[in-house]
Amino acid sequence: MPIQGEQPIPSSIEALGYRWKKRISEGAFSKVHLVDYHNREKNCIETVACKLIDTKKCSVKFYKRFLPRELTILLHVRHPYIVRIHAIVKCRSKVCIFMRYAEMGDMLSFVIEHGPQGEPQTRIWCRQLALAVQYLHESGIAHRDLKCENILLSANLNVKLSDFGFARYVAEKNRQPELSTTFCGSFDYSAPELLKGKPYNPKASDLWALGVVLYMLLNKSIPFKGKTRQVYEQQMARAWKFRSRVNDVLSPEVKTLVRSLLEPNPLIRWTIEEVLVCDWLIQDRRLRSLNAEEFSALAEARTFARSSSEMQRVKEKLRLIENEDQSVTVIKEIGSKISFRKQSDSFVTLRTSHIEQASTSKSRDNK
Repeated sequence: MPIQGEQPIPSSIEALGYRWKKRISEGAFSKVHLVDYHNREKNCIETVACKLIDTKKCSVKFYKRFLPRELTILLHVRHPYIVRIHAIVKCRSKVCIFMRYAEMGDMLSFVIEHGPQGEPQTRIWCRQLALAVQYLHESGIAHRDLKCENILLSANLNVKLSDFGFARYVAEKNRQPELSTTFCGSFDYSAPELLKGKPYNPKASDLWALGVVLYMLLNKSIPFKGKTRQVYEQQMARAWKFRSRVNDVLSPEVKTLVRSLLEPNPLIRWTIEEVLVCDWLIQDRRLRSLNAEEFSALAEARTFARSSSEMQRVKEKLRLIENEDQSVTVIKEIGSKISFRKQSDSFVTLRTSHIEQASTSKSRDNK
């Protein structure tokens, strides 16, 4: 039973095979719950996470702009290092995003518990995260909220990038990305161009945030602290340094990477392609080439085609108010299109993909 004041998933959605267990975390407009799903096809129980959004409690800006973007993007992304979506279900004002459950929690909690990470583990995570960012950027998507709290870890310690609440499509003109004017994300991971309050390149800001994540992994701390003006001045002056206990043991190659990502000038800050071929990452021969899944995802990203009509259809379904308390609307991707179904509680849920099992091998974990 839920604790007093808890808001678990609606009973009509539970009737589709989802059983609420407990709340994991919460954000400004959502709560994340642990849920058991009864897979009727396989006759087994799968543990999934459910991001529950109550649209009645959201800001108008979030409801009309950010939520439709998030749902549309989540229906398209397919990458081994991005969290896999299980299903998206709407019931009246509640939107439930069911996704793969990350057994090891988020990266921030892991670093706080286990301390600064050595270069071998950090190198693996940095490459996995960089490949996820490359996939998004090639697909014309900027994440805009890259931070350790939004990077989940599977049972086999593989990265699963999550939370696309601030993500957006980025059009390009003459090979230059469209500038963003919405200043979002986490302060600790914000690039100086965001703090300055002028239109910025959202892809370049993702790279700055990647640099902060890398710094955090190596130092168990953030590179800049203080109020907005103080942090901005520190960023522009490159006034950061590694903690004394790790500075002497870090390689020159990883220091170069951090320095190139925490470059205050976005025009010369390293791109994601430069990160992936840097000396530090290719020191490990195993990381010099893409495996089959990584290659397939990148190839798909380069043929990605955004349809504005799909975004509009998502918005229409969010505006839909079901006439019955037990009715639900399920959004599912079929091939390259999005279809919407509305049914009563006799509805058998549609899934965008099979959730990965916690007991799978490391190779299957990346699917």
